[in-house]
Amino acid sequence: MTDKDTCFRVKLIKHATDSSQMKVILARPEISKFKDAQHVKWQADKNGQMSITLTKSQKSDEGLYGCEIWKGWDSILVKNISLKVKDCKNLQPVKAALSTPVTLTCPVDIAAGQQGPSNISWAMLKGGNPVPFNSKSVAINGTSVTIQSMNNTDSGWYRCNYMLDKTQHCFEINLLVPEEEQVLVDTTVPGLKTSEINLERDKNGISEVFLAVVVASVITAIAIMTALMGLFIYCRRNSQRVTQQTQRPPAGSPIEYGGYEIVNTLSENCTNDRFNSLYQHFPDESLCTFWN
Repeated sequence: MTDKDTCFRVKLIKHATDSSQMKVILARPEISKFKDAQHVKWQADKNGQMSITLTKSQKSDEGLYGCEIWKGWDSILVKNISLKVKDCKNLQPVKAALSTPVTLTCPVDIAAGQQGPSNISWAMLKGGNPVPFNSKSVAINGTSVTIQSMNNTDSGWYRCNYMLDKTQHCFEINLLVPEEEQVLVDTTVPGLKTSEINLERDKNGISEVFLAVVVASVITAIAIMTALMGLFIYCRRNSQRVTQQTQRPPAGSPIEYGGYEIVNTLSENCTNDRFNSLYQHFPDESLCTFWN
């Protein structure tokens, strides 16, 4: 509704578990027998629209609500609204360095003359379920809890519960270890400083790059040598072929095999003529027989 001076009749009711029962939470115009709930307000928002506001909602406010609006005697709006109140309110996360004390505090809003909170309890959440603290390292003091020396196992969600003026309050806080410190702890080696760790990482990185360069160089050198050897063998074979072709003798010339020249033998007539010439050259010679 946009005009608070317009003649509207408004009623906000809350249905009990049994839908046949209901309770009037707010009525406008005001009706003496229906008093407004303590934390329900009928007011204009920043845009000037009239609205019903539940302040300081709590677990008991959960349920099914019905809003009815009339203009004159005409019903212009009937709407049911299901309200689900979250169990706990999330507070700002808290960061703590390792091996340092840290305190978690549950906020308490106490009005003048109001008694302090009661039934205060703290628990750590594991998988969404509360688990007891380690009493050796944790000190609980009312709405505050102190961890004497922070370690990795202490990080996580914490829940605080208390009663204030018959109202249950619940808060959850996420305790964190700074990311930079978490990385340092995971990579710390006994006996080495942070600078030494970074130096070792740099050396490892350089050695890996150097090894890759050496392997690539060796492979390249082998490929080049293989190509050169193949080229050398190819050129040598071609040169041998050219030499053989240039040294081949012309047709009809004597052929040498293994350093010996093949010569044609003389004919039989030429041989006989030479023998006869020897006999004719020594006419006075006679045949003699020698006895031993």
